[in-house]
Amino acid sequence: MSSEHVVLKIQSGPHAGRSFTFSQPDSLLLGRSSRAHVRIDGDQHISRNHCLIEVRPPKCHIVDLDSANGTYVNEERVTDRWLNDGDTIRGGETQIAVHLANGIIASQQSPPAELGATRVMTAVSQPEQIAKFLLDCEVGRGSMGVVYKAKHLVTGQVVALKLLSSDKCVNEKMMQVFMREAEILQKLSHKRIIRCLDTGADDGRLYIAMEFVDAIDLDDVLKPLSLKKRTHVVLGLMRQILDGLAYAHGQDLVHRDIKPGNLLVAKDNGRLNARLADFGLAKNFADAGLSQISSEHEIKGTLSYIAPEQIVNCRFAKPTADIFSVGATMYTLISGKSIYNLSDHETPIATILNNGPVPLRERAPDVSRSVSKVVDKALAADTADRFKSAEQMRRAIEKLLQ
Repeated sequence: MSSEHVVLKIQSGPHAGRSFTFSQPDSLLLGRSSRAHVRIDGDQHISRNHCLIEVRPPKCHIVDLDSANGTYVNEERVTDRWLNDGDTIRGGETQIAVHLANGIIASQQSPPAELGATRVMTAVSQPEQIAKFLLDCEVGRGSMGVVYKAKHLVTGQVVALKLLSSDKCVNEKMMQVFMREAEILQKLSHKRIIRCLDTGADDGRLYIAMEFVDAIDLDDVLKPLSLKKRTHVVLGLMRQILDGLAYAHGQDLVHRDIKPGNLLVAKDNGRLNARLADFGLAKNFADAGLSQISSEHEIKGTLSYIAPEQIVNCRFAKPTADIFSVGATMYTLISGKSIYNLSDHETPIATILNNGPVPLRERAPDVSRSVSKVVDKALAADTADRFKSAEQMRRAIEKLLQ
């Protein structure tokens, strides 16, 4: 067994004796719903979606999902907490013992990563070299690292260089896993996907060199437009993105993190051209054991675009999860609002799992029914009710543009 692992052992309740051992990032949902990993029927004190345990070995974090009767850690009712080695979780009649490798305690755990990305253009005060690249200026940052405009010292090629951040010390095994996964991405070649050019490590820091795109701020383009014109522009951009997505899905690759911040849009002879960035990076980061646990407060950011089944089963995203994310991105770009009715008085994950998205026409009543039908289908709770493929969704959008 890996030295970094988490063991959750059910001590009492209907599933007493069951044990879950995690050596990779994963999650465990407790409740009465069909999607729960530990489904507890017959206990009136358990809510449909009761609590979610996020595991990033050797760390562990729990979120109560606005359960009616509460989630308890060491008999203290909690909403959102890091777990210590030796803690006991209780929901209704079910008690779970927590064992964290190396006896880690909450004070040793880093705060949750801030998700989402911001785009800036900040000059580097002193030229810095990372491997064979010379940094120019910072162009963006997010949960997985900082992106710089940089130049290859030998060829002079301008690239976007992402320096990956982690709450862990990067060891040789992590580097090998990450770079092995990244080599797969370098084989992706499509005009709608930002190409991964190179990856490596420099003084323990992982980096990825990608094609540089002189992207515009899409909000600046969309905000002045009428709803009708804005919708038309968004449909055109999503048609392009779905073209690239269909190609990648055909290579058995899932993006896992489609959102407005990962759409790079540039003007080419007066036309808008969209491309997908960070393809598969979220999975690679997790597989290498570098990802951080997200707190409930981050749901209003990046996770507002992630399919509910991906929140519950973080390691096994399928193409239909990308379809959901495209729908959520369309929804937000058209309406300017989140797909969820999130409140400071409710746990965001609970809202997502229990209530689901607000229909687009409730947010933007003047959007045509044909457009809302496409968006709402992409956002269907049941994956069987979504578009069967990116190509099918692309064709549906194509009809709207005719």
